[in-house]
Amino acid sequence: MASSAQRRVQPISWWWALLAGLVVAVMIVVTMWAMLAQADNLQGAARATARIDAIKTALTVGAGTGGAAALLLALRRQWLSEHTHIRQEKADAAAEFDAAERRITELYTAAAGQLGNDSASVRLAGLYALERLAQDHLGHRQTVVNVLCAYLRMPLMPALLALDPGAPDRDGGITARRNAEAKQGQELLVREAVHGILRQHLSVSPIEGGASPHPMEDHWPDIDIDLRGADLRDFDFATCRVRVANFMKATFRNGSNFACAEFTEHAYFHNATFLGGVTFRGTWFGLRTVFAETTFEGRTDFQSATFAGIAFFLNVTSDGKLTFKNARASAEFNTNWGTQRAWPEGWTERPLREGELLPDALRHGGRRTLSLAPLPSDTRWLRVVKDRHHS
Repeated sequence: MASSAQRRVQPISWWWALLAGLVVAVMIVVTMWAMLAQADNLQGAARATARIDAIKTALTVGAGTGGAAALLLALRRQWLSEHTHIRQEKADAAAEFDAAERRITELYTAAAGQLGNDSASVRLAGLYALERLAQDHLGHRQTVVNVLCAYLRMPLMPALLALDPGAPDRDGGITARRNAEAKQGQELLVREAVHGILRQHLSVSPIEGGASPHPMEDHWPDIDIDLRGADLRDFDFATCRVRVANFMKATFRNGSNFACAEFTEHAYFHNATFLGGVTFRGTWFGLRTVFAETTFEGRTDFQSATFAGIAFFLNVTSDGKLTFKNARASAEFNTNWGTQRAWPEGWTERPLREGELLPDALRHGGRRTLSLAPLPSDTRWLRVVKDRHHS
């Protein structure tokens, strides 16, 4: 139903003015006739005085009736003025919103275009422009994160891999390779900047009694990240909180750090490869966690990790340096994706023994840290332990 401010205002027809004049005239005539009829019953000077009073009263009634009509017209003008003002405010707000969206689109387009520039400094400028845009405009944060993740998913200098390292310099082979290596070094710096932006705005501080390295006003909540197939080096995701993380077919080189990270809904690591070790120490895994066909080379640490939902470790390859010390799993979880967890070979889960407790806190970075995810006091926990029946 349209509001009164949205209804089309119709002009007053001329016959309304004629009708108002007619009503005033009728009121004067009727009043005068009634009072003159009473004056006819009087004699002499009283009759003359009554006639004069009748005329005055009739004119007063006419003036009052006209004043009432004028008041109605004034009210209508006020109504029109107010609703015109409301419509103008809405039009101004819509114009301001459109201008802001156009400005944001222009900034986004320009910044995204800089990411394809050959110069590393221009690409860095584009990154920080996107960061500033996302920080100032909440509704565009996921889009900016999608762009940053897409940048990390792009192959790292494929032209360098095609160069022959033994090509003679007379053909430009060695020089070309040196130039490509220099560009690759610059590209790695740009990717480190992307990684730094993501970590700054996805990280939350679990430091008990300590200052936050990343103020909460800088945190971008409810973000999904998509790093499928990305080649990630020295990846540090510690204390980061995201809703959904997709690392399918990603390669992690030189060690990776997911300590105290939080995946509030889903974490996918299908066919991911971890080279140089990885720590998920104190990590919170939410509704669904999948490590399928995942390769772990080096120490793999799930110490004190929490699995609040279903978890699948299917066909996991590890060099044996894998631990779930003090890891726990919720006894009640959403069974939409399965009713039984699948742990790596040699590991299983069991109920806590009478009087057995699991620590709610652990040490990270030399200081005591606390889980930021909600832990209902009545949650029943299972402990992840080595499978004694495994041969």
